[in-house]
Amino acid sequence: MNPIGFDIEIESVTRLDDLWKRLVAFARGCGVARIGYHHLPPPGAPDAGQQRIENDGFPAPLVEQYLAARSSGLAVMAQALQNSVRPVYLEDLAHISPAGTRERAHLESYRASGVASGLGLQAFGPKGRNGIFAIDLVPGLRRLGPEVLSGLRWACQAMHLRYCELLLRELGEVPALSPRELEVLTWVARGKTNALIAEILGISAHTVDAHLRRVYQKLGVADRISAALRGLGFGLISIDPGEQPHVARSR
Repeated sequence: MNPIGFDIEIESVTRLDDLWKRLVAFARGCGVARIGYHHLPPPGAPDAGQQRIENDGFPAPLVEQYLAARSSGLAVMAQALQNSVRPVYLEDLAHISPAGTRERAHLESYRASGVASGLGLQAFGPKGRNGIFAIDLVPGLRRLGPEVLSGLRWACQAMHLRYCELLLRELGEVPALSPRELEVLTWVARGKTNALIAEILGISAHTVDAHLRRVYQKLGVADRISAALRGLGFGLISIDPGEQPHVARSR
Protein backbone atom coordinates (compact mmCIF):
# COMPACT_ATOMS: atom_id res chain seq x y z
CA MET A 1 0.00 0.00 0.00
CA ASN A 2 1.08 3.58 -0.65
CA PRO A 3 1.95 5.38 2.62
CA ILE A 4 1.66 8.78 0.93
CA GLY A 5 -1.90 7.96 -0.11
CA PHE A 6 -2.61 6.80 3.44
CA ASP A 7 -1.29 10.10 4.81
CA ILE A 8 -3.62 12.05 2.52
CA GLU A 9 -6.57 9.74 3.23
CA ILE A 10 -6.51 10.17 7.01
CA GLU A 11 -6.59 13.96 6.78
CA SER A 12 -10.36 13.66 6.30
CA VAL A 13 -10.83 11.33 9.29
CA THR A 14 -12.34 13.08 12.32
CA ARG A 15 -12.82 10.23 14.81
CA LEU A 16 -10.05 8.47 16.72
CA ASP A 17 -11.58 5.01 16.31
CA ASP A 18 -11.99 5.50 12.55
CA LEU A 19 -8.38 6.64 12.33
CA TRP A 20 -7.26 3.50 14.10
CA LYS A 21 -9.29 1.28 11.77
CA ARG A 22 -7.59 2.90 8.77
CA LEU A 23 -4.16 2.12 10.17
CA VAL A 24 -5.14 -1.49 10.95
CA ALA A 25 -6.30 -1.94 7.36
CA PHE A 26 -3.03 -0.48 6.05
CA ALA A 27 -0.97 -2.71 8.36
CA ARG A 28 -2.82 -5.81 7.18
CA GLY A 29 -1.50 -5.14 3.70
CA CYS A 30 2.05 -5.11 5.08
CA GLY A 31 1.96 -8.59 6.56
CA VAL A 32 0.81 -7.56 10.05
CA ALA A 33 -1.37 -10.02 11.97
CA ARG A 34 -1.89 -7.97 15.16
CA ILE A 35 -1.10 -4.39 16.07
CA GLY A 36 -1.34 -2.26 19.20
CA TYR A 37 -0.72 1.40 19.95
CA HIS A 38 0.10 3.12 23.25
CA HIS A 39 -0.34 6.90 23.21
CA LEU A 40 2.14 8.60 25.55
CA PRO A 41 1.31 12.17 26.61
CA PRO A 42 4.14 14.16 28.18
CA PRO A 43 4.32 14.72 31.96
CA GLY A 44 2.11 17.63 32.95
CA ALA A 45 -0.25 17.30 30.00
CA PRO A 46 -3.98 17.41 30.92
CA ASP A 47 -4.33 13.72 29.98
CA ALA A 48 -1.01 12.59 31.47
CA GLY A 49 -2.70 10.20 33.87
CA GLN A 50 -4.87 8.50 31.27
CA GLN A 51 -4.07 5.24 29.51
CA ARG A 52 -4.85 5.44 25.81
CA ILE A 53 -4.47 2.05 24.19
CA GLU A 54 -5.64 0.99 20.74
CA ASN A 55 -5.54 -2.75 20.12
CA ASP A 56 -6.35 -5.09 17.28
CA GLY A 57 -5.78 -8.76 18.01
CA PHE A 58 -3.60 -8.87 21.13
CA PRO A 59 -5.31 -10.66 24.06
CA ALA A 60 -6.42 -8.43 26.92
CA PRO A 61 -4.26 -10.22 29.54
CA LEU A 62 -1.17 -9.53 27.44
CA VAL A 63 -2.05 -5.83 27.20
CA GLU A 64 -2.58 -5.66 30.97
CA GLN A 65 0.73 -7.42 31.52
CA TYR A 66 2.49 -4.90 29.28
CA LEU A 67 1.02 -1.96 31.22
CA ALA A 68 2.03 -3.53 34.53
CA ALA A 69 5.53 -4.20 33.23
CA ARG A 70 5.83 -0.65 31.95
CA SER A 71 4.81 0.85 35.29
CA SER A 72 7.41 -1.30 37.07
CA GLY A 73 10.18 -0.67 34.53
CA LEU A 74 10.19 -4.20 33.10
CA ALA A 75 8.82 -3.46 29.62
CA VAL A 76 12.00 -4.32 27.73
CA MET A 77 10.61 -3.50 24.28
CA ALA A 78 9.42 -0.06 25.40
CA GLN A 79 12.80 0.69 26.97
CA ALA A 80 14.64 -0.43 23.84
CA LEU A 81 12.44 1.78 21.65
CA GLN A 82 13.02 4.81 23.86
CA ASN A 83 16.76 4.39 23.30
CA SER A 84 16.48 3.99 19.54
CA VAL A 85 14.99 5.79 16.55
CA ARG A 86 14.91 2.52 14.61
CA PRO A 87 12.32 -0.28 14.74
CA VAL A 88 13.20 -3.04 17.19
CA TYR A 89 12.47 -6.70 16.46
CA LEU A 90 11.50 -8.96 19.34
CA GLU A 91 14.13 -11.54 18.41
CA ASP A 92 16.87 -8.89 18.62
CA LEU A 93 16.07 -7.72 22.15
CA ALA A 94 18.41 -10.16 23.81
CA HIS A 95 21.30 -8.64 21.85
CA ILE A 96 20.52 -4.94 22.37
CA SER A 97 19.02 -4.84 25.85
CA PRO A 98 20.50 -6.54 28.94
CA ALA A 99 17.73 -8.39 30.73
CA GLY A 100 17.44 -9.86 34.20
CA THR A 101 15.25 -12.74 35.29
CA ARG A 102 12.05 -10.70 35.49
CA GLU A 103 12.71 -8.97 32.17
CA ARG A 104 13.28 -12.32 30.47
CA ALA A 105 10.06 -13.62 31.98
CA HIS A 106 8.25 -10.61 30.54
CA LEU A 107 9.68 -11.32 27.08
CA GLU A 108 8.63 -14.96 27.38
CA SER A 109 5.05 -13.82 27.95
CA TYR A 110 5.04 -12.41 24.41
CA ARG A 111 6.24 -15.67 22.95
CA ALA A 112 3.74 -17.62 25.05
CA SER A 113 0.94 -15.55 23.53
CA GLY A 114 2.06 -16.52 20.04
CA VAL A 115 4.10 -13.40 19.21
CA ALA A 116 7.07 -15.13 17.62
CA SER A 117 8.19 -12.55 15.05
CA GLY A 118 7.05 -9.15 16.26
CA LEU A 119 8.56 -5.72 16.32
CA GLY A 120 8.05 -2.34 17.93
CA LEU A 121 7.97 1.12 16.38
CA GLN A 122 8.17 4.50 18.07
CA ALA A 123 6.32 7.56 16.76
CA PHE A 124 7.11 11.16 17.66
CA GLY A 125 4.63 13.94 18.23
CA PRO A 126 4.36 17.57 19.35
CA LYS A 127 5.86 18.66 22.68
CA GLY A 128 7.04 15.15 23.55
CA ARG A 129 3.64 13.51 22.90
CA ASN A 130 4.97 10.22 21.55
CA GLY A 131 3.60 6.76 20.90
CA ILE A 132 4.63 3.11 20.70
CA PHE A 133 3.35 0.55 18.19
CA ALA A 134 3.53 -3.19 18.93
CA ILE A 135 3.34 -5.36 15.80
CA ASP A 136 2.97 -9.11 15.36
CA LEU A 137 3.69 -10.44 11.88
CA VAL A 138 1.72 -13.12 10.06
CA PRO A 139 2.93 -16.73 10.59
CA GLY A 140 6.02 -17.54 8.56
CA LEU A 141 7.13 -13.91 8.17
CA ARG A 142 10.15 -13.15 10.35
CA ARG A 143 10.98 -9.67 9.12
CA LEU A 144 9.58 -7.04 6.80
CA GLY A 145 11.38 -6.05 3.63
CA PRO A 146 13.00 -2.59 3.68
CA GLU A 147 10.34 -0.93 1.50
CA VAL A 148 7.44 -2.49 3.40
CA LEU A 149 8.95 -1.57 6.74
CA SER A 150 9.59 1.99 5.57
CA GLY A 151 5.98 2.33 4.41
CA LEU A 152 4.63 0.94 7.68
CA ARG A 153 6.80 3.30 9.72
CA TRP A 154 5.58 6.24 7.66
CA ALA A 155 1.94 5.20 8.10
CA CYS A 156 2.32 4.72 11.87
CA GLN A 157 3.99 8.12 12.20
CA ALA A 158 1.29 9.80 10.11
CA MET A 159 -1.45 8.09 12.11
CA HIS A 160 0.16 9.16 15.39
CA LEU A 161 0.39 12.81 14.33
CA ARG A 162 -3.24 12.83 13.19
CA TYR A 163 -4.23 11.09 16.45
CA CYS A 164 -2.44 13.83 18.40
CA GLU A 165 -4.19 16.51 16.36
CA LEU A 166 -7.67 15.06 16.95
CA LEU A 167 -7.00 14.31 20.61
CA LEU A 168 -5.71 17.80 21.37
CA ARG A 169 -8.95 19.21 19.96
CA GLU A 170 -10.89 17.03 22.39
CA LEU A 171 -8.79 18.19 25.33
CA GLY A 172 -9.94 21.78 24.82
CA GLU A 173 -8.23 25.15 24.79
CA VAL A 174 -4.80 25.67 26.29
CA PRO A 175 -4.91 28.04 29.32
CA ALA A 176 -3.96 31.58 28.34
CA LEU A 177 -1.07 33.06 30.35
CA SER A 178 0.15 36.61 29.99
CA PRO A 179 3.69 37.18 28.65
CA ARG A 180 4.90 38.04 32.17
CA GLU A 181 3.24 34.95 33.66
CA LEU A 182 4.95 32.82 31.00
CA GLU A 183 8.32 34.37 31.88
CA VAL A 184 7.79 33.70 35.58
CA LEU A 185 6.70 30.12 34.92
CA THR A 186 9.71 29.48 32.69
CA TRP A 187 12.12 30.61 35.40
CA VAL A 188 10.22 28.49 37.95
CA ALA A 189 10.70 25.49 35.64
CA ARG A 190 14.42 26.28 35.61
CA GLY A 191 14.50 26.02 39.41
CA LYS A 192 14.77 29.73 40.30
CA THR A 193 13.35 31.05 43.55
CA ASN A 194 10.92 33.97 43.63
CA ALA A 195 13.71 36.24 44.85
CA LEU A 196 15.99 35.30 41.96
CA ILE A 197 13.16 35.63 39.44
CA ALA A 198 12.42 39.09 40.79
CA GLU A 199 16.06 40.07 40.33
CA ILE A 200 16.20 38.64 36.81
CA LEU A 201 12.99 40.37 35.68
CA GLY A 202 13.56 43.60 37.57
CA ILE A 203 10.35 43.36 39.59
CA SER A 204 9.57 42.78 43.27
CA ALA A 205 9.33 39.33 44.84
CA HIS A 206 5.76 40.22 45.86
CA THR A 207 4.88 40.80 42.20
CA VAL A 208 6.46 37.47 41.25
CA ASP A 209 4.37 35.77 43.92
CA ALA A 210 1.21 37.42 42.59
CA HIS A 211 1.98 36.30 39.03
CA LEU A 212 2.68 32.77 40.25
CA ARG A 213 -0.59 32.56 42.18
CA ARG A 214 -2.47 33.51 39.01
CA VAL A 215 -0.52 30.85 37.10
CA TYR A 216 -1.56 28.25 39.70
CA GLN A 217 -5.18 29.25 39.31
CA LYS A 218 -5.15 29.16 35.51
CA LEU A 219 -3.34 25.82 35.34
CA GLY A 220 -5.35 24.21 38.14
CA VAL A 221 -2.35 23.36 40.32
CA ALA A 222 -1.20 24.19 43.84
CA ASP A 223 2.62 24.05 43.80
CA ARG A 224 5.67 25.06 41.77
CA ILE A 225 6.61 21.61 40.49
CA SER A 226 3.08 20.90 39.25
CA ALA A 227 2.92 24.31 37.60
CA ALA A 228 6.22 23.73 35.77
CA LEU A 229 5.17 20.26 34.61
CA ARG A 230 1.78 21.51 33.47
CA GLY A 231 3.37 24.41 31.59
CA LEU A 232 5.73 22.04 29.80
CA GLY A 233 2.96 19.51 29.18
CA PHE A 234 0.70 22.14 27.65
CA GLY A 235 3.58 23.38 25.49
CA LEU A 236 3.33 26.85 27.01
CA ILE A 237 7.02 26.95 27.89
CA SER A 238 10.22 25.15 26.97
CA ILE A 239 13.55 24.97 28.72
CA ASP A 240 16.39 26.02 26.42
CA PRO A 241 20.08 25.73 27.31
CA GLY A 242 20.65 29.46 26.76
CA GLU A 243 20.44 32.06 29.52
CA GLN A 244 17.22 33.65 28.31
CA PRO A 245 14.02 31.63 28.63
CA HIS A 246 11.91 30.81 25.61
CA VAL A 247 8.14 31.08 26.02
CA ALA A 248 5.46 29.93 23.63
CA ARG A 249 2.96 32.74 23.29
CA SER A 250 -0.54 31.89 24.41
CA ARG A 251 -2.67 30.27 21.73
